[in-house]
Amino acid sequence: MAALLCGLLLLTGCGSVLSRTKTAETPPAPSTLVYTTPGDASVLLPTLTVDTASSFVTDFIYDGLAVYDDQLNPHPALAESWEVEDDRIYTFKIRQGVTFHDGAPLTADDVRFTFLTIAHPDYQGVRFGDFTAVKGWGELARAYAAADAAVEEGRLTEAESRQQKLEAYEHFVQTGGLQVPDPYTFRVEAEYPFAPLFTRLTGYGIMPRHLLEPHISDLAGSPYATRPVGTGAMRLVEWKKNERIVLERNPDWHYSLTGRGGQIDRLIIQVVPGQKAAVAALERGETDVADIPPEMVAHFRANVPDVTLHEYATFAYTFLGYNLSHPIYSDIRVRRAITHALDRKAMIDQLLAGHGQVAHSHASPARWDYNPDLQAVSYDPAAAAQLLDQAGWLLGPDGLRYRDGQPFVMNLAVNVESQLRGQTALFIQEALRAVGIQVEIHAMGWDDFLAHISSDAKETYLLGWSLGFDPDPHSIFHSEGGFHPITGYSDPDCDRLIEEGRATTDQARRKQIYGRLQAHLAEQQVYTWLFAQDSVVGVSNRVQGVRHGSPRGLFWNWEEWSVNPAPKGAE
Repeated sequence: MAALLCGLLLLTGCGSVLSRTKTAETPPAPSTLVYTTPGDASVLLPTLTVDTASSFVTDFIYDGLAVYDDQLNPHPALAESWEVEDDRIYTFKIRQGVTFHDGAPLTADDVRFTFLTIAHPDYQGVRFGDFTAVKGWGELARAYAAADAAVEEGRLTEAESRQQKLEAYEHFVQTGGLQVPDPYTFRVEAEYPFAPLFTRLTGYGIMPRHLLEPHISDLAGSPYATRPVGTGAMRLVEWKKNERIVLERNPDWHYSLTGRGGQIDRLIIQVVPGQKAAVAALERGETDVADIPPEMVAHFRANVPDVTLHEYATFAYTFLGYNLSHPIYSDIRVRRAITHALDRKAMIDQLLAGHGQVAHSHASPARWDYNPDLQAVSYDPAAAAQLLDQAGWLLGPDGLRYRDGQPFVMNLAVNVESQLRGQTALFIQEALRAVGIQVEIHAMGWDDFLAHISSDAKETYLLGWSLGFDPDPHSIFHSEGGFHPITGYSDPDCDRLIEEGRATTDQARRKQIYGRLQAHLAEQQVYTWLFAQDSVVGVSNRVQGVRHGSPRGLFWNWEEWSVNPAPKGAE
């Protein structure tokens, strides 16, 4: 921040006469933080985001009812207070005087509208199943399912079905559990105790009803999907796709953990083709923050004194996913054989330089629901060979496995933006070649990759989940979950355990239920779980106020950060 120029006292003439010459004041230079990352955002509406790049941006543009600290404890944000009755009724007092970036006041109607967009029959996201405990929501889901069934059976046309859904939605709006008793009170009634509901209600950024309601049937296609308007700490001023996103400080915002506004005037999210480019920009001093790949950690610690590294555990894991309907990968023997064939400890040592640990099921060692007592699938190539033999995949003279005259060729999809997943794919290719499986790697851009793994065309793919604060995995593994097109997993026992885990607020009981669920998923080898990677983030020494990483990430206290001077990339 530039110092202000003072007026100077000047001696004039031969006498002892002082005259004061006033100079123009120079305003302080704007404080700019540059964060360089591979992969661009896709949509900037909180109820539609599914990727971390989009969520990172929306967290700056929108506020939720609460803000969470590094220990995941909630603190008031748009809600100045809340009360919970009988583990079912949540009453939020909405902060008065808050305005959206366009100057319109925020009220409880905006809060309610945000969640009504998820209930709407034209909702385009994956979060509908997150709110089935809300009074009337289950009835709404059944009405939608009945209307769809009527179309399939020829009893209704598409237009009649949609009209039936809209009528059910309007009934829910009038009678359901999302209500506004007065302009600054939001009341939610659940039909039964539902442990994840509080984090669901407080975790979404609140969207402006006055702008989005005319577009409720196509939020993804609305202008506000790419030109968002929130109440948050930053306003969007520029988005050049696959190049950069520029946010500027909202001077009226102070809904942080400290109750103060941010000190950074401008945040530039620089999008680069891959992680190597991001790291190189940090080393050259052209950016302030970048994720450091494991193989570069030692180099930065030894040779880049102007960058401080922050390492911490996260709620994330990487996995090898399968099309569970595919004639090859629907066989659990094949999936278990692939897991046996991969030395995941060696994978962590080689690809992560030891910065992580082997993952065995859907959980993070950093979160309270983690079950450390799972029956792990060990590295055992002999067991892999035996299982493949049992599944009818027999070794041929060329070292490949064949069944009915066809070679075992695995088509493995990865997204080009992730250097680590590309390296993981090569590791898998080499390891499976040793047991007779030929792996063909198909690298594609993120948008094409998402479309591919959401379709029936996929075979196998590398992906990661960044898990939420609450361990409820409904959206991922329930047969009615929003990510079902990706996972393709449907199992009554799994559904029952997920529903049990949601229906109690007793954390000890939930931990037991989720421990059983993790064991069930691991036994079925729904995925080949690979590793839970520690996050290592490099931060230029220009940046002050960074404390430590947490499951909330490194930016959890970003409003305390300051930057001086701007990096070379800020131009």
